[in-house]
Amino acid sequence: MKPGKDPLALASTASRPVHLLNRVLFLLSLIVVLLGNVTAQAFEVRDGDMKAILQTRLDAPVAWRYTPNSEIWIIDVPGLEVLGRTFNRVTQLKEHQYSEPYPRVLTTEELTKYIGAANRTFASFAAGHDLRVSDLVQFFNYAERDKVELFPEEYALRDFLVEQGLMKEWRGFYQAQKPHTMILSIPQVQERRSNEPGVTSNARYAILLHELAHGEFHTNLAYNKYCRAFWEDSLTDTQKEAFRRFLASMRYAVENEELLINEMQAYLMFTPDAGSFSATRLGVTEKALAGMREAFLKGRPPTRLPLNVKAGDAP
Repeated sequence: MKPGKDPLALASTASRPVHLLNRVLFLLSLIVVLLGNVTAQAFEVRDGDMKAILQTRLDAPVAWRYTPNSEIWIIDVPGLEVLGRTFNRVTQLKEHQYSEPYPRVLTTEELTKYIGAANRTFASFAAGHDLRVSDLVQFFNYAERDKVELFPEEYALRDFLVEQGLMKEWRGFYQAQKPHTMILSIPQVQERRSNEPGVTSNARYAILLHELAHGEFHTNLAYNKYCRAFWEDSLTDTQKEAFRRFLASMRYAVENEELLINEMQAYLMFTPDAGSFSATRLGVTEKALAGMREAFLKGRPPTRLPLNVKAGDAP
């Protein structure tokens, strides 16, 4: 230190820019926190059964705690484009990748090309989704690992899962707190738009019922066993192959037998929408399809979901 300089004066002068920097950093951190809180509150939380969900019309995303089954959450989203931006990427990972030696989260450019190659858009790629919390934890960890930039809607979903205690972050990794809890998604009723298909009230019901069937498969052990036994013992090899072809046409990973069985039961018994599932789409006769449904019912599947629902039916 040069002679003649007051040490206290020097310290005071030097500290001014430091204090200013600290104030700026504090303000920036406060803004980040406030923005984070807005994101974390992106989903309004409500409780409801099937009837309450179907009868509710919303302009913003809502997360339903499904009252008949505490292991199921239903993300109810207005707008198929927003729904797709929230769930398409993780659905591609979990339902379309299976035999790849290195499963990974697609970049937005890759995902856009993948969806386009299937002659779909973000709004028409999938009308509903079903995922376990463990699936979503893997998805977010893979995205972090590979530095994949996600959509704001995906980050909002991540923050919701943390906020609800379904997963947590620990040392840079996400951990499932309730790995078997199901996260389902459905769209709100909407008119056809220039870039989005329309969703009728009957279509919304069919999507909800289909996704709830997936939730039942993963949370009801007795029903899960029943579906596996039905696939093994009641369906012929020809009928199984029909489901494989049907699902392969939608790019499902048909090498995954659990996925095959899960989709089989959901389409066979819980998709009252001829545009989504029919004897023609399955490649069988009406008699053959009716026979499969009758066989499924005769086994008395242990579920409280409405069975043998016909197109146009609603609770």
